[in-house]
Amino acid sequence: MSPNSPDLLGSAVLHGGDRATLRMARTYDHSVAAVWTALTVPEVTRRWWADLRADLRPGGEFSLMWLNGPTDGLEWWPGEITDLEPPNLLEHTNSEHGRLHWELEPLDAGALRARTRLRLVNVLEGDDEWVPMSLAAWHLHLDQLAVALDGGSVDWTTWGTDRRLLDLRTAYAATLPQGD
Repeated sequence: MSPNSPDLLGSAVLHGGDRATLRMARTYDHSVAAVWTALTVPEVTRRWWADLRADLRPGGEFSLMWLNGPTDGLEWWPGEITDLEPPNLLEHTNSEHGRLHWELEPLDAGALRARTRLRLVNVLEGDDEWVPMSLAAWHLHLDQLAVALDGGSVDWTTWGTDRRLLDLRTAYAATLPQGD
């Protein structure tokens, strides 16, 4: 990788052309409780990820509406909670993104400043050609989670339109096996 290449947060394993397992990890200078809130409270999820309708119990609804598009074209993507252990584990399905498994691990117990390690595993159904863009988009979302945890918010009107998304897509594509 060149010196100008982005530091990658994740990787993928391809499973024969129609399914992939994406793995992402990131450390945040915030408590597990703060990161859990960012994953499960709609007022916060809107600031970095998507709008959320959730019934936080196993079998409960966990539907998302991505906000990066024309407002007349936005739609809810239904999902369901499949595993839940607040505030450390959330697993849910999503009609467009398959199964998402989020784990939060406290770091530096007893330190003056809390830190949390977030791990995301996304079992993605669909063509392998979508994997690099999915990795790039999750990378941007996890970057924006850091901004949201610090009180900021995404400008959804410009999300993904800058060069960074394409650079990340290219970098992630270079890590995947190439077709014949």
